[in-house]
Amino acid sequence: MARRRQITQKNIVTYITIFLLIMIIFTWEKREHISPVEDSITHVIIPLQKGVTYFGDWLVQRVDFVKNINILEETAVTLQEEVNRLTYENQILEQSKLELDRLQKLYELDQYYADYPTTGARIIGKDPGNWYNVFIIDKGENQGIKVDMVVMGGIGLIGKIIQVGPDFAKVRSIIDDTSSVSASIVRTDDLCVVKGDLTLFNKGYISIDYISNNVNLLIGDNVITSNLGEIYPPGILIGEVVAIETNENQLSKKAFLKPVVDFKHLKEVLVINQIWGENEEDSDI
Repeated sequence: MARRRQITQKNIVTYITIFLLIMIIFTWEKREHISPVEDSITHVIIPLQKGVTYFGDWLVQRVDFVKNINILEETAVTLQEEVNRLTYENQILEQSKLELDRLQKLYELDQYYADYPTTGARIIGKDPGNWYNVFIIDKGENQGIKVDMVVMGGIGLIGKIIQVGPDFAKVRSIIDDTSSVSASIVRTDDLCVVKGDLTLFNKGYISIDYISNNVNLLIGDNVITSNLGEIYPPGILIGEVVAIETNENQLSKKAFLKPVVDFKHLKEVLVINQIWGENEEDSDI
C-alpha cells in the first residue's frame, strides 16, 4: 500500500508541474511579473531555446550553402557548355570567313583573266611535306580536265596538270624541283626563266635564271609568264624579285623571286580549261 501511495504522489506532482507549465505559457503575456518558480524555470528553458534556435539557424544556413553550391555548379556547367558552343560557332564562322576570302580572291583572279575559260576545283590531297609542290584536285576527265592545263590560285600562277583520272587530276606547281616557266620582267619586258627549287623555297623564294647582264633588274620588279610559253599563256603574275646576284664573268645574272601564291596554305584553285599549246604555234623553252 505504501508503494502504491508513493507512486500516486509522484504522479500527482508530475501532473501539477505540467499544469503549472501550461498555465505559465498561456499567461506569460498577460502578466507583468512572474513568480520565483517561473523565473527559475525560465532560466533553464530560455538558454535551451536559444541553443535550439541557434542550432536550427546554423543548420538552415548549411543546407542553404550546400544548395547554393549545387546551383552554382549546375550554372557553371551550363555556362561552360554555352562557352563551348559559342567557341565552336566562332571557329566555324572564322573558317567560313577564310573560305569566303579565298573564294573572293579566286573570283577576282577569274575576272582579271576573263579571257581564259576556267573551272574551279578543290585540293583533296598532296605529296608529303610542308609545301604544295605536287597535289591532287577534285576535277578530272569527266569535268573536261586534261594534262598540261594551267592552274592558278590566289592572285597568280600555281602550275600545270601532269596527270588526269576520271574525277581527279594531279598538279605540279612552279616551286617543284622539276618545274620551269618561260617568263618576262614587267617593267623592262626582258625574258627570263623561273625555276622551282624546294630547297630554296624553304627560304620563301625560287630562282630566276638566264637574265642578261645588261638588263636593269631591280628589287620589287614583277615577273609574269611570257608570250613564248607553250604551256603557260602570257600575262599571268608569278611573283616579284627579292634578291639579285651579279657575276661579271658570266653573260647572265641570277635573281630570286617570291611567288605571289601561298604554296603552304592552298585550298582551292582555278584550272584554265584549254591547252595553250594547242592554240599557239610559239615554242616553249
